Amino acid sequence: MRRGRGAGVVAVVPLAVIFWRHGHAANRLEPARWWSAGLWAGLGWVVLAASGLWLAAQGIWGVFTPYRMHVFHVAAGIALGGVALFHIVRGLARSRFPQKRYRQLARPVVLWLAVFALGAGVIAYTRRDRKLPVGHFLPSNARTTTGHAIPARLLLGSASCGSSGCHSTIYKEWQPSAHHYSAIDPFYEGVKTNYIHDRGAKAPRYCAGCHQPVTLLADEPIYAKTQGDGSEGSSCVFCHAIRDTLTRGNANYVVRPPEPYLFELSSRPALRRIAYLLIRLHPAQHNLDFDVKHSETAEFCGTCHKQYINKQENGWGFVQLQDQYDNWKNGPWHTDPRRNLQCQDCHMHEVRADDPARNAQGFVHDHRILASNTFAPVMLGLPGAQRQAELVKQWLTGNAVIPEIAGRWPSGPILPVELEPEGTFVAGQKAALRALVVNRKVGHQFPTGPLDVLQAWLELRVTDARGRTIYTAGTLGPAGPVEGNTVQYRAYLLNKKAEPVYTHSLWNVVGARDKRAIPPGGSDMTEFHFAVPRGTVGPLHCQLRLLYHKFNSTSLAQLFPAGNAPKIPIIEISHSTIEVPLASGRGGLRRGSPAPKTSASKISR
Repeated sequence: MRRGRGAGVVAVVPLAVIFWRHGHAANRLEPARWWSAGLWAGLGWVVLAASGLWLAAQGIWGVFTPYRMHVFHVAAGIALGGVALFHIVRGLARSRFPQKRYRQLARPVVLWLAVFALGAGVIAYTRRDRKLPVGHFLPSNARTTTGHAIPARLLLGSASCGSSGCHSTIYKEWQPSAHHYSAIDPFYEGVKTNYIHDRGAKAPRYCAGCHQPVTLLADEPIYAKTQGDGSEGSSCVFCHAIRDTLTRGNANYVVRPPEPYLFELSSRPALRRIAYLLIRLHPAQHNLDFDVKHSETAEFCGTCHKQYINKQENGWGFVQLQDQYDNWKNGPWHTDPRRNLQCQDCHMHEVRADDPARNAQGFVHDHRILASNTFAPVMLGLPGAQRQAELVKQWLTGNAVIPEIAGRWPSGPILPVELEPEGTFVAGQKAALRALVVNRKVGHQFPTGPLDVLQAWLELRVTDARGRTIYTAGTLGPAGPVEGNTVQYRAYLLNKKAEPVYTHSLWNVVGARDKRAIPPGGSDMTEFHFAVPRGTVGPLHCQLRLLYHKFNSTSLAQLFPAGNAPKIPIIEISHSTIEVPLASGRGGLRRGSPAPKTSASKISR
């Protein structure tokens, strides 16, 4: 139908000429009465042509095409087409010169048949059976509805979503997002290079299902350095073409190849504008191909945000890796009806936009999909990278505000910390501080993602009234490793020799140890013990910070040798400070020590 509408626009001028000449000649033989079927058929053509041209103009220069005009145009065509058919049949039946009338009738019929044949030919050409390879995408769980590979050109073209004038806001948001750079992230490319070196060219299919889906589904070679079709990462078309979403993990989705409009895949801008016109005039197929309902559930995210390694890959057995989906499913943000939130509610908050996909209130979902990566878009020089980094920092520090879920999602830090002294502090004696971290707002465990390479930890500094450092834990040394006895939220993945794997070489992983993470709605407590030197002047100023680093120094050094490691910012997620007075050895307060003061991140219980 969308191509038929384009053919109708092309046929307007020749049909108008034919109808005008026919009406003019008929009126000379017999003046038309107001009730004449021919007159009404002619007026109907004027209405039909005018509404069709108006719709075409909207398709070319507009963004929104009112659906009621579509209905009017179609209804007018059906109703007035019936009048025209009655006029033709009646004229043939009453004609004294049927042979001449038949010749006159033949002209529009032949033109109509030519237009129909042209449209049918175009449809047959674009839908011709292509000999595509069978889709074997293992060890990824990705599949297609056809059972065959999908040509990359059908899954690319994210830029056209913005340049068409329809989804420009969404496209700008997607450009610096992790879903865009998933295939060109230097960390991914480093791991992929090692994978190819160890296991061969087809091994990275395991990663490509989520990081480089266009290349995978097109059954094209996956190179160590991402190039060509893979550079869009999770493209607009790919995500919106996903249909069945199962939560086994490792890209367990099914993709249905879209049906492109006429000239939609053309490299010529002028021809693509015709495709944009057709999409706006008749968006039904576009909506069918890219229906957003499939992308509005946590299960949609769970297809990739759940990962495991099995015996086929590691030669050992099943190992569950990062799993944001089950964390959410079993946590309070799903099990508690009062706080039930989907992934999209938090990570894709609503923004106002002049977009055809907006809801009744004029909002679309933000496609920045904010999470925890503050450095990659800046390092890659992506459009809007600085703004993306600022918003991610706001997100991690709890300064992001989402009005539509404010009643269920609390304000303040995502993981507030609290620091309390254990007993009385006395100079010359041992002291203890209790630290509490609460996962108050994160929908899954904290931290999440590749726990073997990221780094989150507590940093404690204790100084006396003179500014002299009494105790530190969790500070970063000159080379980057965390120094001092502190809490680190991470895990160590192990190979068959029970040695830690720092390069994210998951194909060598058979287990894990020392995992420490805070489940959604949960908390973590630890104690710091230190000696207060004699002669210390109180009060003691104690500061606790929860810090986040996307990569630990060991993984960076091994993945980026020869000093090529990118500089990754450290984010302070929350902090707490207290002042603890010092007591004398006889139980009283030491001279110069004020009453206790506290300034901490508040925790709502």
